[in-house]
Amino acid sequence: MLMNLTTLDWDNTTLETLKIPAELLPRISSNSEIIGDIAKGWPISGVPIAGCLGDQHAAMVGQACRKEEAKSTYGTGAFILLNTGDEKIRSAHGLLSTIAFKLGKDAPTNYAFEGSIAIAGAAVQWLRDGLGIISSAAEIEELAKKVVNPQAASIFSQRLMACLLHGGVMMLAVYASG
Repeated sequence: MLMNLTTLDWDNTTLETLKIPAELLPRISSNSEIIGDIAKGWPISGVPIAGCLGDQHAAMVGQACRKEEAKSTYGTGAFILLNTGDEKIRSAHGLLSTIAFKLGKDAPTNYAFEGSIAIAGAAVQWLRDGLGIISSAAEIEELAKKVVNPQAASIFSQRLMACLLHGGVMMLAVYASG
């Protein structure tokens, strides 16, 4: 969140506020241009590095998400990104505006809305391995169908998020017990 989505460069105001010297940060490049070579000492040293994408953005490219198309991935967390094309749109519903991809120095920038659940699969794993409430991940759907108070599910979700933000597993024990 240090990059200005309009200028595609480091945001000087944010850097100044956080006291981060811009010269410590790498050069921002597109997702598809030569950014360096593999260092000496590796089996393929000297080979150019010509692409760089984070996992959610790589999934958008891999699933060929064009404007108004979305992709959703589930793992430790759950993420959905909607390609908004070359328009950077501010969400009225709390979604994050981000860059989807820029496939070349002179290529157009594709923006996206991003929604995330930080601990989707991790919550299922905790119910199985940590609490023993379920014996397999497949059981979670039937368990979810039995929820009679949707607010209880919301409280569970909020507690897990608080655990994520405040130190992980030790906090889970506190929230689970009370």
